[in-house]
Amino acid sequence: MAEFMTDGEVDWTTLALAVGSLEENGREHGSSIEAREAISLIIGHNNLCAAVEHYVACRPGAELTRMVLWALHPWCAMERCYEIYQQSDDLEARQEAVELLRVVADHRALPWAQGFLEDPDEGIQAWGAGMVDQLLFTHLVDPEDCVELLGLMAAHPNRLVRERYDFITEFLQARGESAS
Repeated sequence: MAEFMTDGEVDWTTLALAVGSLEENGREHGSSIEAREAISLIIGHNNLCAAVEHYVACRPGAELTRMVLWALHPWCAMERCYEIYQQSDDLEARQEAVELLRVVADHRALPWAQGFLEDPDEGIQAWGAGMVDQLLFTHLVDPEDCVELLGLMAAHPNRLVRERYDFITEFLQARGESAS
């Protein structure tokens, strides 16, 4: 059991220290990011990675699993998606992992997007473009962080990637933003 659990109950002080919302000097602060990290720690690394496996295998309950992972954006789930993408011999599992990463990702996964766009599989390319879309749409990354990726998407041979680029530029323009 985790170091912040005692007799099945959460030791909130230890958990607050673990996620950084409580400093050693007693100063406290909080954010939704720290709250999601705390929930992820309570659920546990193994359970979150098993949730990724459950989703990628398309087992019953996969949609709820996806929504929970989407709400939390746990780093360990992002890492597990990326591991499956890199290591699996099963193309469908690789595609499902990138599709899930599209909604589970936060700014920490942005460096992986170029590899998805350059993957030989058109489905993975499209889901990679979808990840860029989601990160920008939900304000998890700034347009300036995506200039190179958007350039790749604009000139991409995959029609779906170019269409996603067009969609992104339209919503950025509507919000008064640009990636320049």
